[in-house]
Amino acid sequence: MKQNKPTFADSTTGILQLPSEEPFVVGMNVSVPSPEFQLQKLEHFTLVVVNQGTAQVEIDFRLFRIKQGDMLVLATAQFFQCIEAAPELNLSYVTLTRDIYHEVTLAFDVPFFAFLKEYPCLAAPDKRHVRQFNHLLHLLTGIYQDRKHTFRLPIFKNILQCFLMDLYNKVREQFLNHDTAHTSQQEELLGKFITLVFQHSGTRREVQFYADSLSITTRYLSFVVKSLTGITPKGIIDSRCIQEIKMQLRTTRDSMQEIAFRLDFPDQSFFNRYFKKHTGITPVEYRRSRGSLLVSF
Repeated sequence: MKQNKPTFADSTTGILQLPSEEPFVVGMNVSVPSPEFQLQKLEHFTLVVVNQGTAQVEIDFRLFRIKQGDMLVLATAQFFQCIEAAPELNLSYVTLTRDIYHEVTLAFDVPFFAFLKEYPCLAAPDKRHVRQFNHLLHLLTGIYQDRKHTFRLPIFKNILQCFLMDLYNKVREQFLNHDTAHTSQQEELLGKFITLVFQHSGTRREVQFYADSLSITTRYLSFVVKSLTGITPKGIIDSRCIQEIKMQLRTTRDSMQEIAFRLDFPDQSFFNRYFKKHTGITPVEYRRSRGSLLVSF
């Protein structure tokens, strides 16, 4: 089924957006010859498969080159921009609300989500997997278009959950080292910590704040986070905060002082030192190199 040619930025039918009052949207064989896409913070969860062509995208300020057969797994609150795309770029996709995504992935463990955030671009292992995803999208397209179906949303959730379970199983078998010593309570704690970081890291950068919010000691929080991810809580907090700062530098014309104030730094000097410590350059140098209000195409 051929669709019209929406750009990524189309607020009604865009690949990363949801139509008004719709909990999900599906697109098959969508041609995107000239994407117009500002850097943005994603509101929804999206699965994209590349049917044809190539593109360069930036996810959480990391560059990825995607090609035919690749799949993008884009989570809520990630930073995304399409930098360039081949004229023949053709995609299929499904976008859904964060609530639906959380509901259909309740049975998955935390390392799976951590893996997808670290590796949002997945190369299809074989053509069978691409066909499987396109078959899924055909099913979901039928459900999406049948708006009068009494069980439209439950059927959508069930089909999507089956596909994500299969994806989860493949990722778990090929990439995840699941340590049975890690209890479900520890994984649940890590999930709550990551959620808090995504909510507050722009303005709260001290580990004590997160430990207090979770009613545990900083020592126990550090033990759990480091054992499950290999990264310290402070490392995760600072990494996310730097992403928030980059977002401000690239999508606003605000001064360094205004950004520092908004993100609750004590002063502009501290803000400059913090950013340079974690990136090697000053905020002004970063903005100059990437451009404020950067728009691709």
